[in-house]
Amino acid sequence: MKLDKLPVEFVQALPVLKKIIAHGFEAYFVGGSVRDVLLGREIHDVDIATSAYPEEIKAIFPHTIDVGIEHGTVLVLAGKSEAEHYEITTFRTESKYTDYRRPDHVDFVRDLREDLKRRDFTVNAFACDVNGEIIDLFDGLLDLKERRLRAVGSASERFNEDALRIMRAMRFAATLDFAIEAETFVAMCERANLLEKISVERIFIELDKLFLGADWRNGLTLLVQSGAWKYLPAFQLPALEKMLTEISSTFHFQNSEQAWAALLTRFTQIEVKNFLRQWKVSNDFAKYVSDLVSAYAIKKWDLLSLYQFGLEKVQLVDQLKNACGLEIDENYAIELDHQLQIHDKSEIVVAGKDLMKELSLKPGPELGQILRKIEQKIVQNQLKNERRAIFEAVKKEWKLK
Repeated sequence: MKLDKLPVEFVQALPVLKKIIAHGFEAYFVGGSVRDVLLGREIHDVDIATSAYPEEIKAIFPHTIDVGIEHGTVLVLAGKSEAEHYEITTFRTESKYTDYRRPDHVDFVRDLREDLKRRDFTVNAFACDVNGEIIDLFDGLLDLKERRLRAVGSASERFNEDALRIMRAMRFAATLDFAIEAETFVAMCERANLLEKISVERIFIELDKLFLGADWRNGLTLLVQSGAWKYLPAFQLPALEKMLTEISSTFHFQNSEQAWAALLTRFTQIEVKNFLRQWKVSNDFAKYVSDLVSAYAIKKWDLLSLYQFGLEKVQLVDQLKNACGLEIDENYAIELDHQLQIHDKSEIVVAGKDLMKELSLKPGPELGQILRKIEQKIVQNQLKNERRAIFEAVKKEWKLK
């Protein structure tokens, strides 16, 4: 098969491939970028594989960075923009995977077939030459046509090599809307326990992409059916099943935080931040998700709750509730938001130093209480956010002269 037209991302990288070829080596576009071209999807990364060894690549190009030279990868800086930086990886074979994630060592080879047969799935094992000719050594084109995910060679060996591929299979099922070939799925089930040997950060990335996939329900169903959920930190089967039964089949999550909140609102007896701590997410992410879970429990918004969580989070919660069959007027939150004088306490026109200067107040707990009361009254529109109005209100309530 030959592409009618190379995508612009490949055209831009052609001079790099041609320069390698001019020095007597082979060079191809490989992996997911080729798959996405064939599916008509947006390309995110252009990966290039070559018969040239790392030191040979460094001799060809004047500007390179050793980003993973021990595994055969050199970053070639072909231009000033980041879009013109390409990871060039030498054809390689791999030894056993003692840690079920990375090979103990790699051997560089000159044979493209040896390189492609170590890849995870047939639809990721394509190569494309400078003329747009597709090299398909494992019937990946047929799998692509039939929207099927199948391991290259022995599925058990592929998952033994890298157990994260189990999660990647589910992620591809969710993002590409592919079914998993029977033998590959059996191997996933049999090797699911190996996920315990994979870092939770890597699993989180795959699971997060799964949730954001157009067909996240497909990926989540596979997570349940394979039993892989049992090897994920603190996961609960009923929560996963509730997501599949309670959330509309046409609903797509707007962001990662909304997806994880949807899951956690279905957990029983869970402390959200403790759960997310086990997944080693950032503090900001944990705070955002925790806020969404807390906001989900509120039956009707008022000015204080809208101010506390902010319109963005409130709208994400409203979307989620509607997706679960609850009748929520999403315009109500917008109307409330328009009524707010402030959206953050930094917008209050009076600060603590102003109160101390104007009313001779001293720093301390009482001043903090006064500031919090001012904020609350302004949010509830019981006090105008104006200097004179605030000073008069403080004088009256705290009986100050």
